[in-house]
Amino acid sequence: MSDKTGTGPEDGPQHVTSTEDGPAAPGWLEPEIDKALTVLGLPADKLKPFRDSYIDCLASAPRSQDIDEAHDACRRGLLAALTPAFELDEEKTRALEQKLEAVEAQLSADL
Repeated sequence: MSDKTGTGPEDGPQHVTSTEDGPAAPGWLEPEIDKALTVLGLPADKLKPFRDSYIDCLASAPRSQDIDEAHDACRRGLLAALTPAFELDEEKTRALEQKLEAVEAQLSADL
């Protein structure tokens, strides 16, 4: 009889960390959001708080409701915060919105 404690990913973590307490976004999401944000031509460090908030919103979207509606609300919130903060014009705003919609569609398909 083995007294082995789970230490590998297949056995799960030995202890719970704070990052495991809440919802998490899939690993591919952050780089896709970063790519979408490049259409704005703004420094990534200035966009980081907005980006992080948007990703948190997507990860926290309730799965029991219409997920697309929740994603729409996250995107609208991001755009509403970015537009006045960086004085975005309509063309850049629309380009970003289209890229984010595509990422959200991929996220919905993965759920």
